[in-house]
Amino acid sequence: MIDKVEVRIPSRAPFSGAFKEVYRDLAGDSRVNPFRRSQHYLSVGDLRPFGYDVILHMGCVHDKHGNHKVELLDTGTMSYARMGHEIERIFDLDARRLALMRLDLAADVRGVPVPWFDRHVLARWKQWVCDIGQVERETSEYARMGRRQVQTLYFGKRPNCFRIYDKIAEYRHQYDQLARGLSDAAELPSFDEVYGYPATGVTLTRVERQMGGGRIPGQIDTFGKLKDSAAFNPFDRLRFLACGLEEPQIENYGLMKYGFGMFLRRQAEDIGMHRLRALLNRYSGGGHAARTLREYRDFLPADAGITAERLYATYRESVGRQIAA
Repeated sequence: MIDKVEVRIPSRAPFSGAFKEVYRDLAGDSRVNPFRRSQHYLSVGDLRPFGYDVILHMGCVHDKHGNHKVELLDTGTMSYARMGHEIERIFDLDARRLALMRLDLAADVRGVPVPWFDRHVLARWKQWVCDIGQVERETSEYARMGRRQVQTLYFGKRPNCFRIYDKIAEYRHQYDQLARGLSDAAELPSFDEVYGYPATGVTLTRVERQMGGGRIPGQIDTFGKLKDSAAFNPFDRLRFLACGLEEPQIENYGLMKYGFGMFLRRQAEDIGMHRLRALLNRYSGGGHAARTLREYRDFLPADAGITAERLYATYRESVGRQIAA
């Protein structure tokens, strides 16, 4: 799915006729004016309370032209046509010509938890990895150690990274915020009604590629090109390792190979494949991680999950629905 979109607006672009009046009214009333200065823009305003699903960033202080930015919100639930409509409700221009400043493309995978990806996925050319989750019966975040449950896994650093996370856990956090924000008299809709999933008993993992900082591929670097985004594979740099045997038998390998193979399996389960590869490259006397993993593939974690082909197909299906709607 197209999960997040930010577009650059030329500083000379005029407001639409309708929004020009809205902006004038907001700017003239300090009680409702949402615009405040930020680190990077002269003014930033969340326009959702006024019927626009965007955050508007006006006048970039690092840009000699003072260009603006429209940050579309909740695009995973929007059609492509609606995204363009939201932009053109604010500015009088052709949204298709706008350059993208940030783009997140994602796929939701049912039944495969985040730790599976930690054990079976490598990211090419990503040297930094971090996993964040929840310690059982505690509320604080942690950088994972040992066998604790991973809820969020990052390959690479923002704004260009892969983020793999527990979507149901994120929904639960959003639902708690929704409940706290309602008045005592308001009726809280059920979790299922809001998100389309039950709060427990379902595993839903979102695999997301975040792109920005001037490094969005030319194939999809404008809003108009998103029309063909189903042809772009955002997960092409993820390498899915084959599953190992359920129970390798010592008599098939000999003591030394079996012992080292089981050591590799335990390390893959404890620290993840990305860190294990780095460990092997560091201590194998010449960066032989790939060769070692091929030789010991029978000992890789055995639990089945999803293939690279199926992940891409899931992404294409969700993007296709957004484009066609």
